[in-house]
Amino acid sequence: MREPLQNAQHVLVADDSAVVRRLVALRLRHAGYRVTEAGDGADALRLFREEPSAVVVTDINMPGMGGLDLLARLRNHDPAPEVILLTSTHADDAKAAVEALRLGAHDYIKKDLQSLESVVLAAARALDKYRLRQENARLLERLHKLSLTDELTGVGNRRAFDRALRRDIALARRDRRGLALVMLDLDEFKHVNDTFGHGIGDQVLVQFAVRLKAVVRASDALFRFGGEEFAVLLPELIQTGGAAAAARFVEITAAAPFEVGRQRLPITCSAGVAGLLASDTEAGVDLVARADAALYDAKRAGRNRLVVYSNVAPMAALSLQAC
Repeated sequence: MREPLQNAQHVLVADDSAVVRRLVALRLRHAGYRVTEAGDGADALRLFREEPSAVVVTDINMPGMGGLDLLARLRNHDPAPEVILLTSTHADDAKAAVEALRLGAHDYIKKDLQSLESVVLAAARALDKYRLRQENARLLERLHKLSLTDELTGVGNRRAFDRALRRDIALARRDRRGLALVMLDLDEFKHVNDTFGHGIGDQVLVQFAVRLKAVVRASDALFRFGGEEFAVLLPELIQTGGAAAAARFVEITAAAPFEVGRQRLPITCSAGVAGLLASDTEAGVDLVARADAALYDAKRAGRNRLVVYSNVAPMAALSLQAC
């Protein structure tokens, strides 16, 4: 969704009749709107593209591009304006206006002096509707973002990870490039929770995420996989590049104690690294399983280290100390 308009009080008026166009524009200007005038649909579309407006008032019948065609073009814009159609008293125009409402027009007004008096009220209602659409779009966008964000740490959640994994696998295969996955787990985290309480444990998780954010590349994606386990997707890197990144993650975790309240806690993490294989499914289940297996080996080997999964001998992972 594009950013909302800075000046929503702007109305574009399009009519091939200079008299009608000026009457409508005059009423709107007296009501406090800033008005741009266009003599036909093509000119209106050009002006709208140069400076979008929240409301467009257009004649339904104009030479070349008429109001219905203009409406169709404007509906493709994001955000689309609210369109008010000006019609004659002819039955065909009335029928077309009803069809326009079905296609998304806000309202239609007949071209007579009595009806034109209502153009200001119609524009005000159209502007209210436009603002409501924009606010709803912002709320939906925020809800969507929240549904993909871990509430505690602010990084992507498991749902976001699953989506990103499918996307990155598809891109890696399309562009014939690498993809590495690093799974990370805080060492002895249960001891932190049991000794200092879950509130302190939560703050450790937040600080852990902050440290990881400081060293991931702009193209990398960080997620809380669950509990104290995190995942980092590293596009365009093969397994060796993933190992170098994992070393940074392990090192920065152990570099200094975590300062939580009055506590200074020496925290370390373990990491498992795996690279994308041609045999991996689109869901990346095998890739995750290999990185998890390497992470398990890092834990079993003593923690505070990374292990790279061996594609040659799956049960014999390569271990690299990163302290």
